[in-house]
Amino acid sequence: MTTKRSLKNVLKIFAIILLVILLDATVNLEWSINDVLRVAGGTQPGILQPPTRNAFFFQLAPPWGSAVLDGQPLLTLPQNKAEAPLSLPIGEHRVQWHAEPFGTQECIFSVPVTSEARHTCQLTSVADSSDANATYTVSFAVRPTLNSLSVEQRKALIQATQKYLDTLQSHETIQPGEPFRYNASSPALTATKPISAHLRFLLDTDTTTIANCQGPSIGTQCRDGLDHDCRLFCTQFLAQPDPTNAKPAWEVFVVTRPTWDYRQPDGSPVSAGPQKDRLGDQQYSLLRILWDQDGWHVEGHKQGDSSFDDPNCTLMISQILDFSTLSSTDPAPNSDAHHITIKHWTFASAQNRALGCLSTLTAARADGSSVPALFLWRFGVLLTANQAASSFEPHIPPAHPTIGPIIQAIKDHPAFVS
Repeated sequence: MTTKRSLKNVLKIFAIILLVILLDATVNLEWSINDVLRVAGGTQPGILQPPTRNAFFFQLAPPWGSAVLDGQPLLTLPQNKAEAPLSLPIGEHRVQWHAEPFGTQECIFSVPVTSEARHTCQLTSVADSSDANATYTVSFAVRPTLNSLSVEQRKALIQATQKYLDTLQSHETIQPGEPFRYNASSPALTATKPISAHLRFLLDTDTTTIANCQGPSIGTQCRDGLDHDCRLFCTQFLAQPDPTNAKPAWEVFVVTRPTWDYRQPDGSPVSAGPQKDRLGDQQYSLLRILWDQDGWHVEGHKQGDSSFDDPNCTLMISQILDFSTLSSTDPAPNSDAHHITIKHWTFASAQNRALGCLSTLTAARADGSSVPALFLWRFGVLLTANQAASSFEPHIPPAHPTIGPIIQAIKDHPAFVS
């Protein structure tokens, strides 16, 4: 009994001492309660020194790795503003990030952050709600790309990405009288008999040719804002990760080509020209990539996340967004409104993406009335799909009369809406 009481007394004394130390850290050393919790949980360096009023977030990719800070393994590092930034003591700090199957990334930075300090990390000042006098995002100078992987893993990732894109391939028949083409550089042809059309989205990783991505852009020549060639995968850090995604993913921009294979009824190709002339135009696509013991897994974003999530509509989006205003040749009755302002637009694909991408623009006239204008991107050609669209953009050819049921099917049963 005496031994048990003695043990309880020792534990009480130890708890009191620990509490005093932690209270001293929060009051006299100005550590936040988040810093104290990190020390207790093994996610912050256990060196209770006065903070410098600098705090840090970390941009880490791919996100499934493990961190080491100043030689100490950490369970996690704060990566976005939904978390509290990390406070660090004065001095030089080394951060390492290891995520299979990539090699270890590491860099150093100093606290306090000054222009004279030696840094191999990239430090970007950010605004946040913490009580630090300066908060920074720490990132590595080089972001992961295909070239960061071994030859074997690079090949496996390319195959996994194309495998995902092939889940979107589809087939449709071009009706006599319908226009079609291979890409923006090829002439529009008109079918004189039914033509079989197969749509496939090809991953483009060939960096030996000149790049020219069409559609919405994040840079020039298929590069991102940091001048990285997205044919080698451009790492993207989202401002706020989607909490509905069960697993953190490596967010990347890749370059894809929506490519058509047109065949005559006898199976022969419509064009006898070189294959390179029949490739689709380059465009950016945003994908989520995961890796585990079974290898690479690639998936798209859910609808509505961005303009780069449905490769079937990307090339159409930039053309529609160029319509900041529409000029009507048929103004509303009792109105002199000849200019219509776009209020809202959507882009929809059916499960069979070869049917086309349907854009619905809600346009407001000067008199306050509104009207939906329908445009269709089908077989690489932009078409008007109702009278309002033809009135607003008379230079765009109308869709063939026989495909009215197809337009209605995309409206009624969209598989993906951007």
